[in-house]
Amino acid sequence: MQWYLGGAVLCVLAARRAKKRIPGQKRLQEAALALAAGFLLAAAVTVSDGGSGESRRVARNEPGKGTLEKEYEVSADGELEEYPIQVQVEERKLDAAERQAYFEKAKEELDAAVLGDNPSLDEVTSPLFLPETLQDGAVEAEYRFSDYDVFEPDGTLKADVEKPILEEVTAELTCQEETCLYTFAVRVVPREKTKRELLLDGIREELDVENGKTGSAYVELPQEMEGTALAWEEKTGNRGILMAFLGAVGAAAILLKEKEEKKKKDTERERQMMEDYPEIVSKLSLLMGAGMNISTAWERIAFAYREKQEQGEVGTRHAYEEMLATVYEKKEGTGELQAFENFGERCHLSAYRRLSSLLAQNIRKGARGMQRLLEEEERDALEEQKARARKAGEEAGTKMLLPMGLMLAIVLVILIVPAGMSLSI
Repeated sequence: MQWYLGGAVLCVLAARRAKKRIPGQKRLQEAALALAAGFLLAAAVTVSDGGSGESRRVARNEPGKGTLEKEYEVSADGELEEYPIQVQVEERKLDAAERQAYFEKAKEELDAAVLGDNPSLDEVTSPLFLPETLQDGAVEAEYRFSDYDVFEPDGTLKADVEKPILEEVTAELTCQEETCLYTFAVRVVPREKTKRELLLDGIREELDVENGKTGSAYVELPQEMEGTALAWEEKTGNRGILMAFLGAVGAAAILLKEKEEKKKKDTERERQMMEDYPEIVSKLSLLMGAGMNISTAWERIAFAYREKQEQGEVGTRHAYEEMLATVYEKKEGTGELQAFENFGERCHLSAYRRLSSLLAQNIRKGARGMQRLLEEEERDALEEQKARARKAGEEAGTKMLLPMGLMLAIVLVILIVPAGMSLSI
């Protein structure tokens, strides 16, 4: 505690010094005062916990509060120096008179608590409340019934009774290893049923009567009970909800299938376009090297594709279709620069966007150096095509691992099973 008080004093002095020597530093003063308050609180808590001074005795807990555990440091001249030790202190022991007093109070408490929601022990229609401890835990209780056909061990009624039944309950009370038996009687009476319960009981009785009839091929359902008309409808389950759910699942499956098919088409389109890219760049480079300008070379490649397609020599190639679309755009009045930029956007692939950029650059700055740029683009495209081919080969090899593993397992079974059968023989 002395350390805490010393720290608080030092912090206060520091705050005063900061106020005099460092004007304007209000936050620093507040921090020092907060630290001082912390030290003061620590000292107060230490005193409250009894953490300072020499201890000679420990107060026991009252009965029912349990064992108390405390941490101490013990010193012995020349042998121990602040050695940590845990001390367990049992709760206060009662003498015989005090235990009897606790038993009497526990009985009174049990008489009031056991009723639960019942008006009295002579008119029990709902479960009894059987507390496991009484007198704030000082007395423990266990219960026994004279007839377990009426009550469950926890005091719950097993079923409604048709006539009053007298039941004996024995409570075994324990207080610090001394036991006392307390027996009392409860009278279970028939519960007053609601109109709804009476109506259901009448319906069940009528059905029992109908079931007991002989020579009848049908069971007649009662149509009226105590002046109340009854309407019967067979419960077949709401299959409409199931059908609606199946319809929703089918619709979701269709949408997912359509999405998957579109994704597959887009993937196939991109694969085909990347496959044709080196060829397109190579043709452009070759024709421009022969002296054609970019527009003429472009139209020649596009029209050659259209001619082969009309003759049935090639199928639909998406990259060439986009080239034809660019030619038609220019013929309809779109500027050449804009047409080539639209071509790159429609293709949605970085390689074609690069080509579109090269063509736009050729239009803006002229054809100088265009031949060299196309040749470099052609080399890069061929390298990318080789890399894609290698990757596809690796993926195909990976896909073959599962079938090969299954074949290996089958071969092992064919070899091992006959050998095992021959050894068992």
